[in-house]
Amino acid sequence: MLGPLLARAELLGFYRIRSVAERFGLTVHEYTVLAELLLARRAMTGAEVAETVGLATGGTTRLLARLEERDLIEREPDPEDGRRLLVLASARAHEILWKDVTDTGARRIVTGVPGEWIDWFAPVTGRILDVAVRRFQEMRDHQYRDRVRRRRQRAAER
Repeated sequence: MLGPLLARAELLGFYRIRSVAERFGLTVHEYTVLAELLLARRAMTGAEVAETVGLATGGTTRLLARLEERDLIEREPDPEDGRRLLVLASARAHEILWKDVTDTGARRIVTGVPGEWIDWFAPVTGRILDVAVRRFQEMRDHQYRDRVRRRRQRAAER
């Protein structure tokens, strides 16, 4: 019973992301990067951005260039390694996207719900999110292992 419900929630989350991205003229990847930067409230390296959206370096570079042209991100040198650039959400990105990124309808969900239910629900929700993050990481790890295996096979065939 819970499995199909969570699968539906994931699907609705994707629809929401796609809808917000389209409203602002962004691709899903661009929106994902901006949402991650806004929610994490920290700078990310280009490699972290690439990992977030699952793009190769070239695709990530082009994506970041488009966002920078629209004044939605800022890039600055990494103080620990001057060869790298750190990516931050710009004030403009925060101004136009913050409400849409964080508006989950939580007030409507809990309106009329007894406080003790909410006290019970908060840790359960945290657990669901923790499991979802681990599941996503496992999927990424599996994709990485598959890519490495294919590269090795191609190298062996040469």
